[in-house]
Amino acid sequence: MFKKTAILSACLCVGLALTARAAAWEPEELNREEAALVGFYQGNGEQVAVRENKGQLQLLYRFQSQDRDYTGSNVYQLVKNHYDNYDLREVGPNTDADSTVRFDRDKNGLGISLNLGQKSYTRRFTGGENGKPVRVTTAKPLEELRKEAAAAVPPSLPYDKTADLVDVAQTVPGVKLDLRYTTDNNLFGAPLVLRQNALLDRSAAQALARVQNGLRPYGYGLVVWEAYRSWQDFKLATLALGKDHADMLPKAEEGYSHNSGRSIDVSLYSLDTGEEVPMISDFDEPSPAQYAQFAGGTQKQRYLRDLLRQQMTLQGFTASDMEWWHFDYDAGSRYQVLNQ
Repeated sequence: MFKKTAILSACLCVGLALTARAAAWEPEELNREEAALVGFYQGNGEQVAVRENKGQLQLLYRFQSQDRDYTGSNVYQLVKNHYDNYDLREVGPNTDADSTVRFDRDKNGLGISLNLGQKSYTRRFTGGENGKPVRVTTAKPLEELRKEAAAAVPPSLPYDKTADLVDVAQTVPGVKLDLRYTTDNNLFGAPLVLRQNALLDRSAAQALARVQNGLRPYGYGLVVWEAYRSWQDFKLATLALGKDHADMLPKAEEGYSHNSGRSIDVSLYSLDTGEEVPMISDFDEPSPAQYAQFAGGTQKQRYLRDLLRQQMTLQGFTASDMEWWHFDYDAGSRYQVLNQ
């Protein structure tokens, strides 16, 4: 009896160890030399993307302009000849098998152009890849707009529930806060929100704590980029965007999911280093990489994005297709627009 129990215990321990290791598996980082070539290139009225899959660079040719996330693109293997020179191999249809691809780099080693046969494409930098993060020029000085927002009256919209707001940092052990709109590291290059804490509906925050636990075996924790935002701060954002960028947010009179206390914008950090991990795009980056099904980037970036989505949806959050970082809790209910 003892021998059988010991054997069973040993098998159980091995099984648990294998499960833990399996949960922690993830793709390797792409080497820095080739990672510097991953991105978007445009020219000749076309836009292509260079991505990595299973350690090999690929070219995504977007032949339909409405293919916003590149999921319908043709995929071509790039087989390296020598430094920055590749042969184009067919994976999708309509390929010239004899084409070659050559990259040019800037002084920092970043790919800045792609030459495909006789065609040339210029790198389109996004999300601060070239040290210049995406910025929107505000319609008026922010402090002037802040006074205008403070004088505005929130809309009176029908609702079924009112959020019970709690502090995320106190409800979700181990969560990290990187509240972009309380800093100058955002679209506007200046603090939009003056409150320094992250608030969320109690049930949503409790679900977020379960996500945090679910991520632990994979070696990651949650970073909160934005949680509850008062209607006044939302109104300020719509004013700051002005007419040129008005389509980036709903109209102020319609309210915003972040005003309800049930929406959260999140990313990941490494439990080993405590540092945020490079994701497939930056927060609020207006590029194809913002979409939840974007086919580009590196295999590890896609893995991390999908891991986050998997763990959030397992705990009852509804994922956005437009922004991989955005999630709503209890999305089927109408929540009151709050202006605390």
